[in-house]
Amino acid sequence: MIRYCFFLILSFTVIHCTKTDPSYEKCERADLDYLACSLVVYQSYTYCAETAASISGSTETKAAAKFKCDAERLVGSYLCEDIKKKTCGTK
Repeated sequence: MIRYCFFLILSFTVIHCTKTDPSYEKCERADLDYLACSLVVYQSYTYCAETAASISGSTETKAAAKFKCDAERLVGSYLCEDIKKKTCGTK
């Protein structure tokens, strides 16, 4: 029973210290920033893709518009990930 109580107290202490550690809070904030950034990238891509789909013209023109949207989404996703890595580390 004493071992169980000791383990319980030790576990609580470790969890509490981890959750109040400044680096933990920094990473938690980085996760939220990453989600917000990803949402902006997704909404931007959706708008771009809808606009590209409504373009009239040759197949090449439509393909170029779609490629532009895909490239912007890729770069945006990379930037979101890069911001998170710089803030929190390579998690």
